[in-house]
Amino acid sequence: MEADKDILIFTTFGDRDLAEEFISELLDEGLVVSGTIFPEVELIYKWEGKVTIDTENKILFKAKASNYEKVENYILKKHPYIAPEIIRIEASFGSDLFKETIKTKISKLKP
Repeated sequence: MEADKDILIFTTFGDRDLAEEFISELLDEGLVVSGTIFPEVELIYKWEGKVTIDTENKILFKAKASNYEKVENYILKKHPYIAPEIIRIEASFGSDLFKETIKTKISKLKP
C-alpha cells in the first residue's frame, strides 16, 4: 500500500535560512517526518557550455509516499528556483529500532 511506504525526497536551496523555513513548515503541516540539511555542498555542472561551480544546501526529507505530491507541490509553489531539483527515492529506514521509531512518527502525520 502506497501510504505505508517510506520515501526520501531531495531538493536544494541556495539560502540556508530558507531551507530551515521549508523544513519547519513541512513539519508543521505534517507532511514530512524530518529534514536534514547538508550545508554548503558544491554543485558542478555545465551551463551555456561552461563548467560552473555553485554552493548550495542539499535537503533530505523523510516522508510517507502518500504525502509526496503535497510535498512536491509545496516545493514547486514556494521555491525560488524556476525548476527546483526534486528527487524521490523509495526507502527502507534502516535498523529495526530506527524503522520502528520512524513508523511511529509517520503514523502520526496527517494523511
